[in-house]
Amino acid sequence: MAKGKKTPRLTEAKRIRLDQFIDLYRGGPDELRNSAIDCYRYVYPRCKSDKAAKRGAYETLNHPYVQEKLKAKTDEVSEKADVTQERVLKEVASIALFDPRKLFKDDGSPVPLSELDDATAAAISGIKKIKIGDDWDVLEYKISCKNQALEKLMRHLGLYQQDNEQKTSSLADALKAGIERVRGLSE
Repeated sequence: MAKGKKTPRLTEAKRIRLDQFIDLYRGGPDELRNSAIDCYRYVYPRCKSDKAAKRGAYETLNHPYVQEKLKAKTDEVSEKADVTQERVLKEVASIALFDPRKLFKDDGSPVPLSELDDATAAAISGIKKIKIGDDWDVLEYKISCKNQALEKLMRHLGLYQQDNEQKTSSLADALKAGIERVRGLSE
């Protein structure tokens, strides 16, 4: 929570309803989970108007107590699952920077699955075993989409933002130059 912001005092009844909303929003049935409006309507069944439900859901979801609890739940689940920003970024980088040559030995034969390094193995999204004749089993690897991973990395690193700033400044410069030329012609 932001420094200087205090959670408003809650009555016991309000806290119970907020907790119920949080539990439904993060772990309720599929038809309610992550739908603030549906969760709000479940907690406040007398709310009949769509407009009132939307407003109430927005206010409830943005309530400091709810935000604090949702962040704590997210952090707890991430910790239990050992999901960190660093780990996710490494996984995306493994896909984006995947080198298919690492799937093969120098003689062109495939590297056994158990001998693949972690980064190469991370880029594999599926494996299919194909039987050829009586003696041959071939593994077919499905590789994750490199372009999507590169795009995610570029967004994370802010490379699109830098590119957009360059386009904006060059467009602004071109407009200024055009205005100056028009002014020069009219004088």
